[in-house]
Amino acid sequence: MQRVDPEVPRLWLGLNSGTSADALDLVLLEVAGAGAARCIRQRAFGSRPLPPELQQAVRAGGDWPSLARLHGALGRFFGEAARAFLEAQGVAPAELTAAASHGQTVFHHDGDPAGGTLQLGAPALLAAELGAAVAADFRWADLAVGGQGAPISPWADRALLGDAAERVVLNLGGIANLTWLQPGKPPQAWDAGPANGPLDALCREALGEPCDRDGRRAAAGQVVAALLEVLQGDPYYALAAPKSTGLEAHGGVLATQARALAPDRTPEDLLATLVELVAWAVSESLRKVGWSGSEVLLCGGGRRNPALVAALERHLPEARLTPFQACGVDGDSREAAVFALLGDALLLGEPVTWPSTTGGRCPAVLGSWSPVPVLDRT
Repeated sequence: MQRVDPEVPRLWLGLNSGTSADALDLVLLEVAGAGAARCIRQRAFGSRPLPPELQQAVRAGGDWPSLARLHGALGRFFGEAARAFLEAQGVAPAELTAAASHGQTVFHHDGDPAGGTLQLGAPALLAAELGAAVAADFRWADLAVGGQGAPISPWADRALLGDAAERVVLNLGGIANLTWLQPGKPPQAWDAGPANGPLDALCREALGEPCDRDGRRAAAGQVVAALLEVLQGDPYYALAAPKSTGLEAHGGVLATQARALAPDRTPEDLLATLVELVAWAVSESLRKVGWSGSEVLLCGGGRRNPALVAALERHLPEARLTPFQACGVDGDSREAAVFALLGDALLLGEPVTWPSTTGGRCPAVLGSWSPVPVLDRT
């Protein structure tokens, strides 16, 4: 890993494929400076759908040989997509300081860090395909100091937004996770529970559709109070923050449970109930940490679901729900930008976690470094 002068501008390519496993997001960030004094500018953003066979493989899981093949296939796909993105922007790989890839999460423990976490997308193959060094593997260093390995976005949220004003960042991906920024205090962060994960799974299983477009089906349904009460009994919601979870506990299993507990109810009613669960879990988690109201910045695919946003408005009447991009940062690029900034922090040796965000014993420098392999292109 090269040494750099923090005052010299750096160009990072950030890559992120969320737990929904539907697309790879890519962002070009110009970064200069260090610590809270970083200057950050987004140059370009793009997204490329994951091929159907990769989406299916991610959702199916499988045995060790299957996971090994998927690890390589994702690494190659990430590299090809990254090179095509750079070409479209007129940027050569040699102009990058490096790329930073979160990889594709296929497993994350449900509260016990000993259960581990797993992100696929071989960084060495990505580096070889792209022709640039790659920072990756951003969770295990936090696990090594007793942390949850998640959420790991708060440091980047603070770098992007500052902490002069109190605000909450609510990311509605497969899982709902939150960063609470307060002036003069370390951030707090946690996974509230489900978001798009069970909604998308229910649409696939019951309707043969990838998702509830514009929340129309949930909006047409009625909340099943008895079902909601059962789902709210999950012990995860009683855990204190910081905490993290994954789709293994709060994804398709919730869709399956809902259908089994209320077999006579329509998919619309089940979707309405799951939307209510998501909003309740977010509000309940905020109540438990003592939050009393402030601006809540919405990002992630769930912010495009009007039924979910309406449920959040009901459960968070004291909040000002605002699109993330209102602060000058594209809401679609936020997670890819997070990993570009975590890569930059790795390069400068900067710790990027707090005990209040992951539960680790101490702040940790996250990530590992994959240089470009020596390739004979003759």
